[in-house]
Amino acid sequence: MIHLNYHLKKENLAITFKLCSIIFFIFWNLGVSAQTVLLGDNAPYPNVNDGDFNLINAGSWRLGLQSPFWTPSNQPQKEGHSMGLVQGKYFSSFDYAYIHSKPLNTNSNYRILKEGDVLHWSMGADLEYISNGTVSLHLFFGEQARLLVEKVKLIGSDKTVEHFSGNYTVTKEDALAGAPSVRVSFYSSEDVKVYLDYVNLSLQTPEKRGPTLSGEIVEKGIQLDWKDEKANSDTQFSIYRSKGKNGAYQKLTTTQNFSFTDTNLINGIAYNYVVTRLDTSESTGSNKVHLKKIDNASPAPPTALKIEALNTEIKLEWNKSVDIDVANYSIYRGDTEGKNLRQIAHDINDTEYIDFTPKKDVTNSYIVFAHDYSGNKSRASKMIKAKVRTVLGTSFSDLILPMPIHKKLRTDLWGADAVLPRDADNGIEDPEWSYWGGRPVKDKDNKYHMLVTRWPANATKGHWEWPNSTVAHVVSETPTGPYKVKEETVYDFHNGLGHNPDIVLLNDGSYLFYSLVDWEATLFTSKSMNGPWKRLGIMTVDWKSTNENKKLSYRYYRNLSGVQQEDGRFLWVTKAGEMMQSKTDDPLGPYTVLTDQIRYNKIIPEKYRNSNYEDPVLWKDDVQYHMLINAFWDYRAIYLRSPDGIHWKFNPGTAYTPDNTSYEDGSRTHWYKLERPHVLQDEHGRATHLSLAVIDVPKADDLARDKHSSKNIIVPLTVHKRIQLLNKQKIGPSTKKIRVLIHSEADFDAQNDIELPSLRFGASEEVDFGRGSKVTKTKKKGKDLIIEFNGRGNGLSENNFAGKLLGKTKEGKLIIAYSKLLHE
Repeated sequence: MIHLNYHLKKENLAITFKLCSIIFFIFWNLGVSAQTVLLGDNAPYPNVNDGDFNLINAGSWRLGLQSPFWTPSNQPQKEGHSMGLVQGKYFSSFDYAYIHSKPLNTNSNYRILKEGDVLHWSMGADLEYISNGTVSLHLFFGEQARLLVEKVKLIGSDKTVEHFSGNYTVTKEDALAGAPSVRVSFYSSEDVKVYLDYVNLSLQTPEKRGPTLSGEIVEKGIQLDWKDEKANSDTQFSIYRSKGKNGAYQKLTTTQNFSFTDTNLINGIAYNYVVTRLDTSESTGSNKVHLKKIDNASPAPPTALKIEALNTEIKLEWNKSVDIDVANYSIYRGDTEGKNLRQIAHDINDTEYIDFTPKKDVTNSYIVFAHDYSGNKSRASKMIKAKVRTVLGTSFSDLILPMPIHKKLRTDLWGADAVLPRDADNGIEDPEWSYWGGRPVKDKDNKYHMLVTRWPANATKGHWEWPNSTVAHVVSETPTGPYKVKEETVYDFHNGLGHNPDIVLLNDGSYLFYSLVDWEATLFTSKSMNGPWKRLGIMTVDWKSTNENKKLSYRYYRNLSGVQQEDGRFLWVTKAGEMMQSKTDDPLGPYTVLTDQIRYNKIIPEKYRNSNYEDPVLWKDDVQYHMLINAFWDYRAIYLRSPDGIHWKFNPGTAYTPDNTSYEDGSRTHWYKLERPHVLQDEHGRATHLSLAVIDVPKADDLARDKHSSKNIIVPLTVHKRIQLLNKQKIGPSTKKIRVLIHSEADFDAQNDIELPSLRFGASEEVDFGRGSKVTKTKKKGKDLIIEFNGRGNGLSENNFAGKLLGKTKEGKLIIAYSKLLHE
C-alpha cells in the first residue's frame, strides 16, 4: 500500500513485500526498436496515422464513427452499428468489408522506400462471439496488393486480443510505386462483429535503433535497466511512462545512467515504460516493458463520515483514505444496532453515495471500506446511522415482499454467486433458454399465463441474440410459478419472431397483444390467453408533429405498454416515457403524442431525472393510472401515478433496484440488473405481483456456452386495500370530518386486523411523512369498517387527485390504499 508517508511505511513492509509481491513483466516488440513508424504504435510519441484508433474514440456501439485516416468500404447501415469505431476499436459485422489507409508518408522521419527495405508489421484483432470471423492484411503499393496474412482465425467470446506479426521486404516494383498504404479486410459470419484493435507498420532503420530495455520489481519500486551499443560517455537517456492501454507517455527523467528506479508510482496499477537515447537527436523508443507492483498492505479506511437523512434516501459523505493507491470504496448497511451488515454498493469512485433503498421507519447503520488497486480491503470506517423522513408505504419498493420458496433454494444452477442459491421454480427459468420479459395474466381458466420473449441460451451471441428472439406461451397454476411452456411460439407470423411483448386488457374481457416484430410495432388480438392470436397490423404514430429527433423516432414503436380507456381509445407509454393516445378505438392508431419523454420532465426530481429511461409498464385500477419506468443507467426504476394517464405525479423513492429480491426464509439474491417490469392485476385492477427480467452479469458478459443467462422472476406485492371516501362534499383544509369505508377481503378483516392508531389519511405529501388525519371513531358496516378521521392536517388540495391511506396491521404488515377525491 502506498501511503503519503511512503518511505516510512514501506521500510516496515520489506519482508512482507518479498513474500507477497506479484510481478507482471512483459517485453513488447523486443526486436523492433530500430524503426521508423509509418502506421500505429510509436511509443513514447503519439501513434501515427491512427493505427490504434484512439483519435476517434467513439463511446457508443451505435455510433459507428469513422477515422479521418481510413476509408471504409461500407458505411454504417440504418441501425448505425455495422461498421465503424467504438471505444478505440474498429469493427465490422458485414460478410465482407475493409478499411483502407491513406498513403503512409506522413511521419516527419519518412524516407522514400527502396528495394530491400524491411517493413515490420503487426496487428491485433478479436471476435465478438464464437463464429467463423477472420481478418486479412494487405500492403498496397499503388495498385499492387501484397498479401501479408490471409483470413487468420480469431477466437470469439474470450475478450482476448489475438496478435499477429511479421516482416515484408520491399521489391523494386514496390519502391517504384511510392508510399505504401494498408488494407484490413473483415470477414464476418452470423452478423458477428470482427474487431481490429490496432495495426502497426514500421520501416526497419538500424541507424535509429534505441536501447534494449528490461525491468523488475524491487523493494523501492520498479527498476529499469537497459543496454545500448550506440551509447558513448556523453549519451543521456530519457525514461517515459504511461498508464493504461492508450495512456499518453510522460517523461519521468533524463539520466546518463543505464538504470533507473521508479519510486513515484501507485501499487496495483500497470505501467508501460520506454527509454530513448539522446545524442544529436533522440532515438526511436526502446521495446516496451509492462510492469505492475502489488502489495498486501491494507489501505487506511475513509474518515470523517457524514450522514444526511433525506425524504426517501440517505446521503453519505467521507474523506478519502490517506493512501494514494485506493481504487474505490464499498458501502455496507445494517440494522439499528449495527448488526446484519451487508454490502449495498461497491466500486464507488467518489467520496459520496446516496442510498436510494434504506429501510423506512427504522434507523439504518452504515460503514464504508476502502479498496486498493492491489485488491486489499481496509478496516471498516466509523459507523454512522440515520433514519429517513418518510414512512413505510411511501415508495413503490416498500410494497415488494419476499418471494415464496416453491420447493427449495438450489445452488446447482447457472449464475454468478450473487444469485445463488435461488428458487428455479419462481417465474420461468430453463438452462437451455434465456427469458426476457413477459406480463402475467390470470385468464378465465384460473391459470396464470405469460407471453414471454426467449432465445436459446447457447445461441452464438449469448444475450445479444435477443433480436432473434421468439415469443412463447407459458402457463402456471400459481402467480409466482413455476411457468411451463405450452406453446413454443405464440403466432405463426414471421416465424414466431418477436420481442418486448405486452398484453393490454380490453374492456370487453378480451386481449390485445403487442410484439416488436421485425422492428415494427405489431398488434394481435384474442378472446383468450390461449389464443389463437389474430394479427391486426402495425401501429402508426404521428411523431413528426413532435420535436423528436428522427434518429430517435424508433422509441415510439419499441418497448411499449398500453391500456384501453373507458371511452374505448388506447393510451400507450413509449420506450422513453412519452404518452400517446389513439384518435379512435382502433388500436392501430393513428396515435397522437401528448407528452415529452420522462427524462426531461420537471415533475421528476433532479437526482432521479439525470438518467435514461426505458421499459415502461402502464396499468390502471379503480382509482388511478400507474406507471413504472426503468432508469437503466442507474439500475433502478421510478413509479408515477395519474388521474388520467396523461398528467403524472412522481411518487417519492425508487420502484425497485437489484437490492429488492429476497425469499421468505431471509435469503437474498442480487441480480446485476432488473428490467422489463410488468404487473399481474386482480379483478379490481390492483397490482398483486411484479414480473421482472433479470440477468446475473452485464449483458455483454452473458456469452454462449457459459454459466450466465437470464430469466423472469415474479415478486409478490403488498396489495392496495379497497377503500371508499364517504364524504359527499369536496375535502379541503377546513374539513372537520373525513369518513372512509375500508372493505374486508378474503385475507383481510377490516374490523379486526387494523392497528387503528397507526392509520393516517390525507394528501400523500402529508401521509408519507407520518402526518395527515388521525382516527377519531369507527363503525362496523357488515364485514367492512367505516373510519372517521379528524380532518385537521389532511393536506388535500387541488393538486391531489387521490387521498392516501397508510397504516399497519396488528401484525405489523403494511396497509396502503388510495381513494378518488371529489373535485366540484
